[in-house]
Amino acid sequence: MRQIVNFLRKTGISASLSLLLVTFSLPASAVIVDHLYEAEMAVADQTRKTRHDVFKKAFQQMLIKVVGSSQVLTNPLVHDARNKVLKYVSQFRYRELPDNFVQPAATIEQPKPQQFSDMLWIKFDVQAVNKLLKNSQLPVWGKQRPATLVWIAVRDGGQRYILRHRDKSPIKDEIEKAAKVRGLPIRWPEYDETDRARLSFVDLWGGFWDNILSVSRRYQNESILVGRYVWTAGSWQLNWDLLTDTHKKNWQINSRDLSLLSSSGVDKAADLVSVKYALFLQESTESNFYIDIHGINSVSGYAQIANYLQGLAPVRDLNASEVSTQGVRFKIDTQAKVDDVKRLIALGRVLKPVNVQVTTQQPEQGDIVLAYEIR
Repeated sequence: MRQIVNFLRKTGISASLSLLLVTFSLPASAVIVDHLYEAEMAVADQTRKTRHDVFKKAFQQMLIKVVGSSQVLTNPLVHDARNKVLKYVSQFRYRELPDNFVQPAATIEQPKPQQFSDMLWIKFDVQAVNKLLKNSQLPVWGKQRPATLVWIAVRDGGQRYILRHRDKSPIKDEIEKAAKVRGLPIRWPEYDETDRARLSFVDLWGGFWDNILSVSRRYQNESILVGRYVWTAGSWQLNWDLLTDTHKKNWQINSRDLSLLSSSGVDKAADLVSVKYALFLQESTESNFYIDIHGINSVSGYAQIANYLQGLAPVRDLNASEVSTQGVRFKIDTQAKVDDVKRLIALGRVLKPVNVQVTTQQPEQGDIVLAYEIR
């Protein structure tokens, strides 16, 4: 604990913790998704008109990622903001197309597809965007997000297989691309000897959920997305299943376009998973309170917990106010009620509540103190 005290003296106990760059090893089901308020798109040229058009598209993409739902675009205030997109752009820059970039191929609908020359990266103003969402009564899905386990079974002619973590596949590439756009963390199964002993292609194709769930527990994810691709009559037929602790959904789509097929699964999954985690930002009389964390006994442990708390969606600022032999007391400033923060912490499964504070010093009358220990 003396290490932590010395560390805080050197850095300043009231200093913002947003500069701590230690990566926190969250439980297997939780992932930190960075760059939520950014977007990058290919452009055909660097003219002002093209740039402004891309700003609008990127703005929409970013809002869907931050809110977690594609329905954000139906909000009238968001629609008006799209036409004033320049007030939300804080930075932008061009870069060369990556070496693996594939120019659009000709199709019947577009015999002469647009050819791209550069990538345009855009960063949006976090405070301005959050203010828009707050005024629009829309929630914010924070950067701490649960991972979704993806099982994909494919029947292509005489071949049938299950996609694994180590596989290379156009289907897999498109799913990962769609998940990145939506800010949905996904994981692929190893499907090694351990998995194959309990789950066959027939089990996955037939939707035998007892077997699917039994094998999936190994990966400790809170939601499971199952896709069944079959190539027939010159097109892909795709059946999706999504299972969370609150939803079980099934939907189908037919298309030759792998990008469209992949987005159809990832978009629905992101919409449903985000419902549980996204919070409405609001001012509250309870917005400033304290969180006691037991079990912090090193500088790295301190930084890890600080990063975790800072990553919760409504947290604006976080400072260590007291250090004792029992742990650390943080003063937290949020845009949410105490109960909302408690719910997010419970969902994260990183901390568990306790009844003992880390210091014998009594809080002032009216102060709220939550107490947790590291799981």
